[in-house]
Amino acid sequence: MEFGPEDRHALYDIWMSQKAKMHLTQMEMAKRLGVSQVEFSNLLRGNAPLTMSFVTTFCQHLHVEPYNVLPTLKSKFTSGEHLVRLQNRITVDGEIQRVQVDGNQVIIEYTHLSH
Repeated sequence: MEFGPEDRHALYDIWMSQKAKMHLTQMEMAKRLGVSQVEFSNLLRGNAPLTMSFVTTFCQHLHVEPYNVLPTLKSKFTSGEHLVRLQNRITVDGEIQRVQVDGNQVIIEYTHLSH
């Protein structure tokens, strides 16, 4: 899913509205999302690509439904397409070193100690 500038603007507006109501600071929200304050700012201001994962988590923390507030998701929902949110959890036999997302693939690098 690709989000446009109008989606980013909508997220920013929601953030400005909800942070006041919820008495949240940017630092607190960044911590909840597991990103630095700079990364959080870059995501809201357009210097980093928005992902569905970020949008979903961000909206959950602000108690809003993404398909109610983001133009791209609103149009998909009203056009008859329905969004289904799924989550997968895996366990690896080792210590995770790095996780990256490439399109619809998650790449997990980990070390395994053999005995």
